[in-house]
Amino acid sequence: MAQALSAASVKTPSRKISAKKAPVKAKATNGSGKIGTTVPKPTTTGKGATRKQFMYTGKYPKSEEIDKTTPQIVALVDTAESAEKGEIDPSRFTAQELVALAVKKGFLSTRQDPLRIFRFYKKRLIDEGYFVEL
Repeated sequence: MAQALSAASVKTPSRKISAKKAPVKAKATNGSGKIGTTVPKPTTTGKGATRKQFMYTGKYPKSEEIDKTTPQIVALVDTAESAEKGEIDPSRFTAQELVALAVKKGFLSTRQDPLRIFRFYKKRLIDEGYFVEL
């Protein structure tokens, strides 16, 4: 004899559905522990490191040094050496001017920000005597 089960008599496992909690918002403090005070806006004090001036010394990697020198350094030195009047002044230029001209002339092609390449090689360019920081 088969007994028919009704939907009400069948027990199903019950799950508790938790209510989603709202994310906790950060509270601004000024260091004294008071909540609700505003943080002061940042101020700039100067032109920053990106506006430093450089000078090309006239040095170029020798033929035996070219294999040891990275293509990015050669591209930056080539740009400074082949700069014509009106493009940049080799005796006084900024890093932005140099890399913009290097990209424009096709010496430097990269997916990165070209200024990042200059910043990476800046110390080596100065130490090896290609550029002087003014």
